[in-house]
Amino acid sequence: MTRSVNSAFFTRMQGGGLGMALVIDLETRGKNFHWTSANNEIFYTLSSDLTKYDPFPGQTLNGLRQTNDLSVSVIDFVVANTGDLFPELLETKDLDFATLKIGRVFTDTPDLGRMEIFQGRIGDYTYDRNAIAGSVRNQWNSAGLRFPYLNYQDKCSWRFGSTGCGFDTTSVTLTGDVSSIIVGSTTQIAIRFQDGTISNSYANNRFDFGRITIVDGPNSGHIRTIRSHSGDMFLLSHELPVNSFSTFGFSIFPGCRKRKTEDCTSLYDNAANFMGFPWIPIQEDAF
Repeated sequence: MTRSVNSAFFTRMQGGGLGMALVIDLETRGKNFHWTSANNEIFYTLSSDLTKYDPFPGQTLNGLRQTNDLSVSVIDFVVANTGDLFPELLETKDLDFATLKIGRVFTDTPDLGRMEIFQGRIGDYTYDRNAIAGSVRNQWNSAGLRFPYLNYQDKCSWRFGSTGCGFDTTSVTLTGDVSSIIVGSTTQIAIRFQDGTISNSYANNRFDFGRITIVDGPNSGHIRTIRSHSGDMFLLSHELPVNSFSTFGFSIFPGCRKRKTEDCTSLYDNAANFMGFPWIPIQEDAF
């Protein structure tokens, strides 16, 4: 990528009354997003395709912080966690590998060209129900390259069932309805199944770190991590919002404790996708 501009763009910059806006491209493995700092849509020809840039659904916290030393220039950002933008990226971890490109165009004549001002990779980020906040690290400066990208650790770094993991959780998913639980013993934090529903087929702790999705009833749509499993009882990571179980439909799948032999190989036959380093010697062995 070059940071130069064409002659038409340069000539226009010499005139007065300039009206310019940022155009922002977030490129992930599965989907690309296009935004602008303008208050209205901008149409710009990107790679021979006329692309619509929507107003940016967020804000930059401190703008671009450029430096003259060997530190990394970054952009801090906050983006609204809207229903059609980021849930899938967070689920698949695609945001971890995303590239952000920022340029400037003239708002009235965007196809005069684009002046590139920043290109970087998504760094650390946090998110909640409302927003995603993080930083983008400059790729144009060699000091901005992150190595190693992932932390070396003994356990797998993929989320179970994600694109990187590659395991299809539907193959181990169980479904049921209110007839599968003991209504009087089920609470917002503890799900008590009928005797034998789980224990006849699965050993204790098999569903630890698994997931339950409520698909029917007052709690429909809520997802919880299974904190612990014993017999026919599940303890959830946090309470369901509604204390009512007269109607209750669910789907559940067991978890993965990210161990290569005990989980990835023995339970799921998925060692080829294991993203961990179980043979890193501990300090006592190394010295």
